[in-house]
Amino acid sequence: MGDQRRLCWLLTVAAVAIATDAAVAADLAIPSRKKPADFSMQKGPPHCARWTDECVNCARGATSDEAPVCSNIGFACQPKAIRCLTPETSQGK
Repeated sequence: MGDQRRLCWLLTVAAVAIATDAAVAADLAIPSRKKPADFSMQKGPPHCARWTDECVNCARGATSDEAPVCSNIGFACQPKAIRCLTPETSQGK
C-alpha cells in the first residue's frame, strides 16, 4: 500500500511540474523574424567573390567594374537561400 501511495505522489508531482513548465513556456516572448538581405542572384551578396543558390553559381571578375558571371539554371532545380562560397579579398595587397 505504501508503494502505491509513493507512486501516486510522484505522478502528481510530475504532472504539476510539467504543467508549470508549459505555462512558463507559453509566456516566453518570441522575437519576430528578420527580413533577409535584399539582393539578387545576379548582383550577389556584398563582399563575396563566389556565391550560389544551389542552382546557379556566380563569380565576380578580377575588377569591381566587371559584371558577375553566372551559370545557367538546371530545368528542374529548386533554388535555396543565396550563400557566399568565397569571401572577396582585397585587391590592393
